[in-house]
Amino acid sequence: MSIVTRPIYKPRLSKPYYSVEEVPFEYTSGAAPSVKTRNSLALRDAWLKDHPEEKILEVSTKSDTDLGRQLSPFNLTWEVGFLKKAFPVESIYHASKVFKSGGPYVDLFGSAPLDAKRDPRLNNSGELVHFRLNETQYPASPDILYYNWLYIQGLMDHPSLASSLMNYDGFTDIEFNPAKGKQNQAKACAIYTSLARLGKASRLRSFEEFKNLFTEEELGIAPQRHDAKASAKLTDFSQPPVHRNIFTVGQWLSHPEIGKGEVIRRTTRDYLINFRVSGPRTISRKYVERFCTPCAEPPKRI
Repeated sequence: MSIVTRPIYKPRLSKPYYSVEEVPFEYTSGAAPSVKTRNSLALRDAWLKDHPEEKILEVSTKSDTDLGRQLSPFNLTWEVGFLKKAFPVESIYHASKVFKSGGPYVDLFGSAPLDAKRDPRLNNSGELVHFRLNETQYPASPDILYYNWLYIQGLMDHPSLASSLMNYDGFTDIEFNPAKGKQNQAKACAIYTSLARLGKASRLRSFEEFKNLFTEEELGIAPQRHDAKASAKLTDFSQPPVHRNIFTVGQWLSHPEIGKGEVIRRTTRDYLINFRVSGPRTISRKYVERFCTPCAEPPKRI
């Protein structure tokens, strides 16, 4: 055993809507889930020695409570609008990354969260330049802003889980090490709890309104002029197409937001495409022939 410190995030009814305290505790090395759960309990017990009246919730798959496990981004889901299907927040986060040399890798929507997180393309595609989801672009700096907003969307899709957070005084994530990462659902839970208690939950659906709840300094970025184009819809039919792809029944194509799919039917107005991630979708010929590209049939899933 060794003594390490890990953060506990607490709701705060003023900006930046959370406080954090580093808590030393006896840490047991090991990758087994039971060891991580033991460390989570040790962290909580260390805090409760000085704050016996408070309730602390571990928010991860290693939580000792059903609630904490359900709130893990590996389990918490959000319905992606254009796919009309719910996916784990963790998978959505990685599937919406756009890098200098690739992405978004939309096939990660349908991947298991851990597989999505470990996909080698995320580390081999250069600098993260922005996120793209539901045909909308979101800033990459700081990416914790997008992550917090995305996680809160999942929370708000599950009102009973969200309301349960109101019973707690602090949140932990034993998997999170501040020295190695930034994304942290425990912080997102504290922020949501604070804003819900302040009656500001209605402002959390809009990314811009969520961002405006914080100052630039609190977000860790330098003040800059708002670029309306950065968050505008990406699909712009006002520009003439450079090239049109005509697809035949049985042909596979790649949609820029949904990924790979097989053409099932083509009419004078639209295509019926069976996508690997979201299933059958009917999309206008104008969009498909301008924005979709031919691709090889992907390998069968085992």
